[in-house]
Amino acid sequence: MKQMVAVPLLVGLAVVVGLLVLPPESYAQRVSSTRVDVRHEGNVYYPQFSPDGSQIAYEVNYPSEKRTELWMVGWRGRSTDGSAMKLVPESMASSSRYGGGKRITHGFSWAGTGKHAFAYSVSDSTGAQAIYVDGWSDMVAFGNSANKNPDWDPNEARFVFSSGRSGNGDLYLWDSGDPMQLTYDEANAELYPIFDSSGKKVAYVRQGKGGSHIFVLDVTNFTTQALVQYEGKESTRPSFSPDSTKVAFFSNKATESVTRFGLWVTDARPGSTPRNIASQVYLPSKGAASWTPDGRAVIAVKDDPAAGDPICIFPVDGGAAQCLDLGTRNNRDPELQLLDGSWRLIYTAQDKVSESAATWREMYVADLPR
Repeated sequence: MKQMVAVPLLVGLAVVVGLLVLPPESYAQRVSSTRVDVRHEGNVYYPQFSPDGSQIAYEVNYPSEKRTELWMVGWRGRSTDGSAMKLVPESMASSSRYGGGKRITHGFSWAGTGKHAFAYSVSDSTGAQAIYVDGWSDMVAFGNSANKNPDWDPNEARFVFSSGRSGNGDLYLWDSGDPMQLTYDEANAELYPIFDSSGKKVAYVRQGKGGSHIFVLDVTNFTTQALVQYEGKESTRPSFSPDSTKVAFFSNKATESVTRFGLWVTDARPGSTPRNIASQVYLPSKGAASWTPDGRAVIAVKDDPAAGDPICIFPVDGGAAQCLDLGTRNNRDPELQLLDGSWRLIYTAQDKVSESAATWREMYVADLPR
């Protein structure tokens, strides 16, 4: 990959459409990874450590059955703690609402504080989606609408989510009662909401005929401002930096195909110029890109099958990417957290380099050097 050369015309355009700051060639660093010892006759996706690192929640997809399930397993030190447990809400015992072959649980989200440990979506046989909240007596639902993408306020026991109850999809806030509507948009759908560290702002995707764009909502005064708008392009899956001053997102603005995405970063204020810090990466199966705990880089999977689709750390200043040699291939869904004083990475991969091709995708854990 070649670095761009400063050209006056391109500099002028950058002010309007964003900076194409393609990083220099990445370098590899060898890191030991450990397979999470759970076995499923399906592919594992979107693993997430609990805030204290004692549990892992993950999805299992069964391709032949077109079905997903949510599971949870304990974690201690470098190994599992106890047997994996399937998450099934009590209300799913009703066969009149949830047929045996249509019990689909997905979209898991850990709570950061309060008496509710997590929330996730449940799809029934009609395609309607309700949100199950740990420790709550009822489902967050409305008729046959889709209620999904819950994301918890890191400081309070409440979450923001997307719901089709009012049309294409607006944002709502659940706070141990009837949800409060936050957006009123009849022409577009609001998706992938995510809180900042203060719990005062939410970044989300506004999706419509003109593409998908990144907006920021102030939860305290209910004002919304555009952060990234590339007409006719898809910009999606925003995530705030740990200090909430920046937002990472994926966009196909600078790629050769509408199905391929680059990784971008922008300051979390309107009028800022986004920067393309990785030219071609994979979208995670769910959720957004993960930041390093120090806020200096974003982690994602480089779209490079010949190299085994490595997980790389991309500096926000556009410096050289650090791609990790984890000894695994076809990597996906990396998430990085500060746990036990270490930068702990959890992700999925098809198999180890030293082994024959595996049938199913599995989880791996690695502590990264800092």
